Amino acid sequence: MLIIDRLLLLPITGPIAGIRWCLKQVANVAERELMDDAAVKDELLELQMALETGDISEEDYAEREAVLMRRLREIRAYRERVSGRPEGESDAFISYS
Repeated sequence: MLIIDRLLLLPITGPIAGIRWCLKQVANVAERELMDDAAVKDELLELQMALETGDISEEDYAEREAVLMRRLREIRAYRERVSGRPEGESDAFISYS
């Protein structure tokens, strides 16, 4: 009886399952892009280059750098929470602390 029920309800449950799968994929991609530290590192590099060329002032550089460094710390803390490691522990072989 369970198979017959599933077949009869397939026109209703099929699209719902498909939409759920699509939304889950979108959420996964968005999370990967949001937690990618390469974009923040690139922005830091561009900021450094703008400072060296004189496009921005020291004060503007300091403000924007603080925001980017805070974002980088948030990304790393999130990754550590997701991986299950304590926040202070790293993958490095040598620890200076």
